[in-house]
Amino acid sequence: MSIKLVEERRQYIEKKLIAEGKIIVSELSEFFNVSSETIRKDLLYLEEKGIAKKGYGGAVVANSLIEPSITEKYNKYQDEKNDIAKKAIEYISDGMILLLDAGSTTYAFAKMLALKNNLTVFTNSPRTAQILDDYKIETYLLGGRIRSNSNAIVGGWALREIREIRADAAILGTSGFKDRLGPCVENFEEEEIKQAMIESANKIIVLGDSSKSKTYSMIEFAKWEDVDFFVTDKNIDNETKEKIEETTEIVLA
Repeated sequence: MSIKLVEERRQYIEKKLIAEGKIIVSELSEFFNVSSETIRKDLLYLEEKGIAKKGYGGAVVANSLIEPSITEKYNKYQDEKNDIAKKAIEYISDGMILLLDAGSTTYAFAKMLALKNNLTVFTNSPRTAQILDDYKIETYLLGGRIRSNSNAIVGGWALREIREIRADAAILGTSGFKDRLGPCVENFEEEEIKQAMIESANKIIVLGDSSKSKTYSMIEFAKWEDVDFFVTDKNIDNETKEKIEETTEIVLA
């Protein structure tokens, strides 16, 4: 495979590093038919971006990009997530059709849906589907493979199902968005799910506590201009808030 442009080569290396966790200079040099020194410059660039950590003969993914366990995700910032969920429910009306992705904040939001009537919810989260079923909400669990790190269902089956749906709103979580132009996620398969949900919904609501503005996450699944409402807590810093507000309505919980 021949990728001529520096930017394209670095994007490929970046994706390979995130997917595999490590890369080897000699293999990339042979793959792109460039010198080892050229690849080392690419890795230095990725290290400066906070993506790679250089080592002897290659690089590993930076510690900040290693996805936390599902237990860690659900246990952090619980009060903030509950406040965000209570605020976000104000944007949901009885009778709506909703797309709800997997995540700890969207799970907190799901628990608030008991306050509404005659909802239909499509989700890729088995955990969320179970609690919605307990509330006697009409719930559809998307099919596919379960990612253990996030308990999210991903893959082609889920994508095909989402594309057949027309929802009133999609409620999505984010892993972080420091120094990015929109909300991000840690995994390419989950990026695909979120993007499909965005395309299939009339209104896009992103939920995320203020710590996400200080968290670097690799894969941008949308631009802020694609989002109708971003619901967060009052601890978000003014600079970040003002920047997002240029294209998106921020709702403070």
